[in-house]
Amino acid sequence: MTETTTRPRTGTPRRSPKRFSAVAYGAAGIVLFFLLLDLCGLLFGIPENQLPRSLSVGTASLTVVTDPEFLASVWATVSAALTGLVLATLLAVPIGVLFGTNRRTFAAVSTLIEFMRPLPVVALIPPALLILGAGSEMKIALVMYSTFWIILFNTIYAVRGVEPLQKDAARVFGVKPLGTLVRVVLPSAAPFIYTGIQIAATAALLVTIGTEMLAGGSGGIGEWLMTYLNAITRREFVYAGAYISGVIGLLLTLALIFGGRLLFPWNKAAGGRTS
Repeated sequence: MTETTTRPRTGTPRRSPKRFSAVAYGAAGIVLFFLLLDLCGLLFGIPENQLPRSLSVGTASLTVVTDPEFLASVWATVSAALTGLVLATLLAVPIGVLFGTNRRTFAAVSTLIEFMRPLPVVALIPPALLILGAGSEMKIALVMYSTFWIILFNTIYAVRGVEPLQKDAARVFGVKPLGTLVRVVLPSAAPFIYTGIQIAATAALLVTIGTEMLAGGSGGIGEWLMTYLNAITRREFVYAGAYISGVIGLLLTLALIFGGRLLFPWNKAAGGRTS
């Protein structure tokens, strides 16, 4: 009897069928969405100045992405959102670690937190305008406020959710409390803290654009959208700007997921792979 050996195949690795099918389904869903919009416009007799057809919106989108004024508005929005998000992270993570490791400290300020956390960002726009004016500082401050709570509570629950056996093992080996925090608690909680930052990033973009639309004079995509919304013609640019804003949010999410895979490749919660 002859023995047969199986040689590993060499060559260019094939693309994962699951990944290809996900992209195909996603593209099909987008096409179906625009077709349904056009169908609704035709069936219900919605005029094109209220619901432009997909072809005109697509043409407007190609025009918009090469418009220096719109690109400057995109930069104003994205820079304000990211600045507020970074500042909120630098503030919320240390406070969240403190509250997560010291329940008495959290109990002392929990009443104040529960009073401030439910305040809607929209209600804070008038006092923010009075204090900071209609500039980038006002947008950054509102983004900081709205995203601070998301990151704070995600950090608190991440720190509290660390397996007690890990901390007990560190104590058995003589690791001091500060060393346990740095070498055990923070590495275990970091992927879940990062997940909170991912969630807060989407909120940061939404708050920035909403503030720009309501405050006025602050620049950015929101003010750009309101300018074309008040115009009598060329309403398709409003839809084009809104769709491009969605694409920006998607790209931001994908960038954070990719960053999570690089930072925490073992953890699925932060975008990493478990295999």
